[in-house]
Amino acid sequence: MIRSAALSRQAAVPAMLAAVVCAATGVVMSQRAPVAPLIAAAVVFVALALDWRRGVVALLVVLPFAGLPVFVAGTPGLAFRDLAVVAPLYIAFAMAMLRSDEPLLPSLGIALPALAIFAMLAAAQVVRAPSLSVGGLGLKVWLAYMPMLAIGYHYVRRARDLDRVLAMTALLGLAPAALALAEWVTSARTGSFGPFAHIYGAGSSAPPILVFGDGDHLVRIARIPSTFTSGSSYYLFAIVAYAAALSQLLRHGGRGWFACAVVLAAGAAASGNRAAYAMVPLLTLGSLALAGVRPSKFAAAGAAAGAMVVVLAALGGDPLLVAKLLPEHLYVTATTGWHEMRSSFLLLGHGTGWDTNAALRYGDTDQRRYIENWYAKASLELGIAGLLSITIAVAALVMRTLAPLRRLDAGTRQLAAPVAALLALTAASLFKGPYIDLDPMNVYFWLFAGMLLGLYRAAGVEPGAGAREVAA
Repeated sequence: MIRSAALSRQAAVPAMLAAVVCAATGVVMSQRAPVAPLIAAAVVFVALALDWRRGVVALLVVLPFAGLPVFVAGTPGLAFRDLAVVAPLYIAFAMAMLRSDEPLLPSLGIALPALAIFAMLAAAQVVRAPSLSVGGLGLKVWLAYMPMLAIGYHYVRRARDLDRVLAMTALLGLAPAALALAEWVTSARTGSFGPFAHIYGAGSSAPPILVFGDGDHLVRIARIPSTFTSGSSYYLFAIVAYAAALSQLLRHGGRGWFACAVVLAAGAAASGNRAAYAMVPLLTLGSLALAGVRPSKFAAAGAAAGAMVVVLAALGGDPLLVAKLLPEHLYVTATTGWHEMRSSFLLLGHGTGWDTNAALRYGDTDQRRYIENWYAKASLELGIAGLLSITIAVAALVMRTLAPLRRLDAGTRQLAAPVAALLALTAASLFKGPYIDLDPMNVYFWLFAGMLLGLYRAAGVEPGAGAREVAA
C-alpha cells in the first residue's frame, strides 16, 4: 500500500509539470506565435528530463546547437537550455537520489572539501559584489554546473554507457563542423558569411576578424560561430567533439572514425580561435600517450595533422605562417597569464562576479579591465582563499581522472584516455582564459569528469579497489 502511494505521488509530478508547461505554452503562443516551436521543444525535453538518464541524453543533444534558439526567435540559448533541460534534469536526479542509498559522489580526496569551501566563499562574497545582479550571475557562473559531476558519476554504470555518450558527441559534432568549414571557406573567399548570414540575422553578414601577428607577418582570421553564439563557444565544443572522436578511433579503429576525427579537428581550427592550433596537436599527443600507444604508432597522429593542414591550405589558409607565429603567441600568452596572476593577489577579493564577463554589464565596473585568466579571476573575486580552494579542487579532480588509467584494461583505457587528456588540458588552459565559464565547456568539464569517475567505479579502480575487467 505504501509502495502504491509512493508511485502515485511520483506519477503526479510529471502530470503537474506537464499541466504547467501546457498552460505556459498557451499563454506564450497567444502573445508571440514564432516562439511556439521552441515551447514545443521545451515540452519534449521536459518530458525526457523527468527520467534523469534520458535527461542526460537530451542535454547532450541540445549542447551542440545552443545558438539555434537565439537565431530562430531571439530566445537566450543558455536560458532555453537551462530551463528546458538542465533544471528538469537536476530535479529528476535529486528525486532519484532521495530514493537511493548510493553515495552522491565517490571519494574525491581533498577535492571535495576544497570544492565545498570554494562554494561557501562564492556564496558569502555575493554581498561584496558591485550589485546583487553581478553577484547572483557571478555565483551562477561559478557553481551552477558543478552538480554535473554527480550526474555523470551515476550515469556511467559500464563502459558501454560512456562509449555511447562519446560516439553521440562525436557524430553530433559533424554538423557544426561542416557548417563551420563552409562558413570559413565562404568568409575566406568573399569576406562575408554569404548565404550563411541568414542564420544569424541582420547585421551579421561579415564575421568578426581576429588579427594574428604584426608587421609583415600578419594573419587575419575569421571567428566562426557555427551553431553557437560565438567563435569561442564553437571552438570549445569542437575540441570536446574531437576528443570524443579520438576515443572512438582508439577503441574501435576504422576509417570512418579516422575521417570523423579529421573533420572535427579541421572544424576546430576553422573556428578562428588561436588556441585550437595548439590544443588539437596537444590533445592528440596527450590522448595517445595516456592510452598507452607506442611512440612508433604516433604516425597516425601525424597523418591526421597533415591531412588537416592540407585541407586548410587548399581552402585558402596559411598554415605555415600560423605555425611560425604560434610559438611567439604561446610565449606572450604565458607571460601575460603569469603577470595577471602576480597582479591579482588579494586578501579578500572584490566580490563574486566582479571579473565575470557575463556579469560586467550589470555592475558599476569598467569592462576594459576584464582579466581573462580564470585563476586570477578567482583571486580578484574571492581572494587568496578562493584561489587556493578552487586551484586545489580542480588539480585534485584532474589527478583523480588521470591516476587510475594505468590500472584499466586496454580497451577501457583507450576509451577514457582522450577524455582525461581533455580535462587536464582544459585545466591548464584556464591560465589563458575562463573556458570553464563558457558554454558548452561549463557543462562538459564537470559532466565528463563525473563520467570518468563512474567508469573507474565500474572497472573497480577507485582508490582502494582492485582492478577488474569492466563490463562492456
